[in-house]
Amino acid sequence: MNAAAHPPQSEASGSERSSYANRLVGVWSLVTYTDEHEDCDDTQPFGPNPQGFLIYTADGFVSAQLMKPGRPAFHSSDWHHGAAEEYQGSGSGYIAYGGTYEVDEQKATVTHIPSVSLLSNLIHGRQSRLLDLHEDRLTLRTVGTRAISRLEWKRATPNVAVSI
Repeated sequence: MNAAAHPPQSEASGSERSSYANRLVGVWSLVTYTDEHEDCDDTQPFGPNPQGFLIYTADGFVSAQLMKPGRPAFHSSDWHHGAAEEYQGSGSGYIAYGGTYEVDEQKATVTHIPSVSLLSNLIHGRQSRLLDLHEDRLTLRTVGTRAISRLEWKRATPNVAVSI
């Protein structure tokens, strides 16, 4: 396998990094999240306007945060003492994990390896995605599943005014 494992940033020079790995680094904003089905209509699990960020660091870390907008708020501001229904409503519209990633240039895949996750089943598993990367657009597709999830991202630009 021609995978690009990511050494600590101090050990990785630009020439040692693969082209996909170099181009993935940065912050991506979620545009669409679609589950494509063979036997029925496609669905959008988080609706037509999902929100989220996908962050790849140069030293091999990934963080993914995706959410369905409009999830109900907790009745209390103390998130440690929510009702079961509040946790269910909040968690069923949210995907969150962080860990490391590997890029396989020949297969055009990126594999996320979560070490923390909202869904504990993902921890230390391997989430492989086919990747298509053109300029400021990134498309990730699940690999080897009956329904294919397609997530489209655009390179994020902060809306922060900097004053000097």
